[in-house]
Amino acid sequence: MRPAHRNLMPVVALGAFMALGLGGCVMDSKDDLNAWLAEVKQRPGGRLDPIPEMKPTQPFDYSAAALRNPFEPVRVAEEEVADNGLRPDMDRRKEELEKFPIDALSMLGVLEKPPLRYALIRDGNGVIHQALVGNHAGQNYGTIVSIHEDRVELTEIVPDGQGGWTERPSLIKQKGAK
Repeated sequence: MRPAHRNLMPVVALGAFMALGLGGCVMDSKDDLNAWLAEVKQRPGGRLDPIPEMKPTQPFDYSAAALRNPFEPVRVAEEEVADNGLRPDMDRRKEELEKFPIDALSMLGVLEKPPLRYALIRDGNGVIHQALVGNHAGQNYGTIVSIHEDRVELTEIVPDGQGGWTERPSLIKQKGAK
């Protein structure tokens, strides 16, 4: 015999022994199952409640079938779309806080080194960053516009749903602040 087969023989023997042992367990549990089933069949049957009476319903005429589906975007003709010139700078290098959505960021406090005022912001990974007015944060092209004791105010640039862009105010709040 080769050495590889010698190592395999105890594993095969153990598998055969376990199969025989499990086979005995299956036979014992089957007897218990048959006894319980016979006992249940000997019990008297119960009484079922009668089926409730169905009341007739009033027919409903759906009259909104001709209206626009509220789950489809509004189609606007291209000549009606006003280009306000607003769009994010796609060529700008992304800053570290732009990797996280706004709700994953939290303000820890303010650090002042005159004439600068920094916001201390914790990102979604727990790393603390210093941010100034003009820095970017969030995944919607947010720009920090002001830093207060309990919040950082941003302006985000988001799609308007009609092929253009619009500005939206947003906040990064300090933990515990309302």
